[in-house]
Amino acid sequence: VHSHLKYLVDNHASVWACASFQEIWPSPSNLQMFERAAERGNFEAAVKLGIAYLYNEGLSISEEGRAEVNGLKASHFFSLAERLNAAAAPFIWLFIRPPWSLSGSCCKAVVYESLKAECQLEKAQKGSILHCLAKVLSLFEDEEKRKESLEMLEESSKQGCLNSSYLLWESNRKAAMSDPGRYLQSLRKLRDYAAKGCWEAQIALAKACGNGNQLGLEAKSSSETVSQIFQASLPIRKQSIFTVQKGMNETMRYILIDWLVEVATMKDFSSLCLHMTVGCVDRYLKLRPVPRARLQLLGIACMVICTRFISKEILTIREAVWLTDNTYKYEDLVRMMGEIISALEGKIRMPTVVDYKEVLSNVTSLERRTLHLYSFICELSLLNTSLCVYSPARLAAAALLLAKILHRQAHPWTSQLAECTGFSLEDLLPCVLSLYQKCFHGDVPKDYRQVSLTAVKQRFEDERYEEIGKEKMMSYSQLCSLLGVKQEDPGPSPLHKNVVEIQTFLSSPCGKRTKRRREDSIQDDRGSFVTTPTAELSTQEESLLDNFLDWSLDTCSGYEGDQESEGEREGDVTGPSGILDVTVLYVDPTEHCCQDSSDEDNLGAGWAG
Repeated sequence: VHSHLKYLVDNHASVWACASFQEIWPSPSNLQMFERAAERGNFEAAVKLGIAYLYNEGLSISEEGRAEVNGLKASHFFSLAERLNAAAAPFIWLFIRPPWSLSGSCCKAVVYESLKAECQLEKAQKGSILHCLAKVLSLFEDEEKRKESLEMLEESSKQGCLNSSYLLWESNRKAAMSDPGRYLQSLRKLRDYAAKGCWEAQIALAKACGNGNQLGLEAKSSSETVSQIFQASLPIRKQSIFTVQKGMNETMRYILIDWLVEVATMKDFSSLCLHMTVGCVDRYLKLRPVPRARLQLLGIACMVICTRFISKEILTIREAVWLTDNTYKYEDLVRMMGEIISALEGKIRMPTVVDYKEVLSNVTSLERRTLHLYSFICELSLLNTSLCVYSPARLAAAALLLAKILHRQAHPWTSQLAECTGFSLEDLLPCVLSLYQKCFHGDVPKDYRQVSLTAVKQRFEDERYEEIGKEKMMSYSQLCSLLGVKQEDPGPSPLHKNVVEIQTFLSSPCGKRTKRRREDSIQDDRGSFVTTPTAELSTQEESLLDNFLDWSLDTCSGYEGDQESEGEREGDVTGPSGILDVTVLYVDPTEHCCQDSSDEDNLGAGWAG
């Protein structure tokens, strides 16, 4: 190129900071370019370098001293990424959180110690790094580590980290409640954190106000505080997904979300984790095109990230690979995690319908079955992109109103609810009708094999939800009559159109491995859609495989000394060869011949015993 242009590119940091590394991964051939971009302020390059060094993915560092060398490199680039993205909540702790290996070298531990040393030496602001170190320590079952975690949060808070300030407030809340004056002061602090933009603080504030703790304010002012949080919620506009994703339609998204619900049910992940996962999937789909063959990879990678962010029980990378029936490799998932974090700019925790639902559940008292129905409607709303014209707050309010009407409660929308949300009954009617039409229409969408997609319904047919998924709902005409609106023909859902054009893009062994045994009819319904290696195992054999699941994929790349599963500690297992000697048969008369577990290309090493 012309020497002037070369000078501009080489010597202006803004060019490197704005360069896109989409679908490009660090490798020996481009490492110098990645490192140069990262050092000059490129967030995506820093994130991908940190992950690449942590998992030794794409850089091929020699085995000798790998964890120590890579750990120091990963620490440097994770620290850089955290400083470059000060606007988002600190996130690098997701990658180095426990469990750590108790024997051999552990790259996570090296990164932690390196970051800790950095905080002790540098005079620059390090609040977000201290927050990450504190989060890591708080997850250990060691009282000394937790005490050190609080000390780090204190220092991080002094340096202006809002997330650390909120976590300190959370840890001191119980003690503050014993003294009314101290508690009032505590709630005033909370109001300050909420005003500065901390989402968790805003939700905690709304719960406190809605529950009668009025921060020294009049009741009206307290309601206005909650209302402001609800009214600030904006529609997510998911329809733009299909502008970016040319080869994707609503049914394909429906199939993907339905499968994610099934995984969440099998692993007992919370509704918040599920809603966050779907939120990350949708935000990524609005930003970057994803080939059909990688949609499932995107979904499971988002779930891996979100479980790490909010849950003590994580979905490990090896288990996530297994859940896709080894359609993807360990390294594919590692790289997709880098793509997601980069595209979302480290912003994982965003407002969800569940957040507003928890506030409203505090504002009004609900019977248990109505509360379960409320949760059921909120999860059903995840499946339909057309509902995105409404904000999460409006959806949560309309779902509450619909749940109370379906259970024929008198005065379903009280003046207190109207004041706290800022939504009148008339404001919510269109959303209520849309929710009913999308969530309770008789003709459930089907995949290309004409298999009903009913994972949410199955999830709520469990006894813990009092089998609310089996409850027969009133008709649409009855609903319109109770609401006093003219019944209009809802018309066919676009999800039912052109189903024959949908090709399979999911493959999963999770279908029949839920911890809560489903009815045979439900299992058969889903069985033709997913591949289930454990489908023909006895209960005892299935339990054994549960305990050793991640070791069945131990030949995948990554650190053998840096296991993620909490069951993979020294002495817990002897190795894959000692797990279980069992032959697993795949029978699908429509597509596949009978296969046995010796076909390691399809099953992954370890299943053959």
